[in-house]
Amino acid sequence: MIPIYSPKSESEAAVIVSLMQAYEIPYLMQGGAFSTMYPGPVANSLNEQILLVDEAHAEMARQLLQPFLTV
Repeated sequence: MIPIYSPKSESEAAVIVSLMQAYEIPYLMQGGAFSTMYPGPVANSLNEQILLVDEAHAEMARQLLQPFLTV
């Protein structure tokens, strides 16, 4: 698995997870469980989440995340 994106908020992470599930892309949201201990805006590495996807699906995941990258 390779890192693709770090969501800026818990709500953005939820949308991204939904996208990965809808397109059946194998993923892991690293730090997802720990971030619920410190909810709110991502301010430091304590509540940072990182989306990891299977290397074979990385290009598709990047295309799906394009709207998040251009904001």
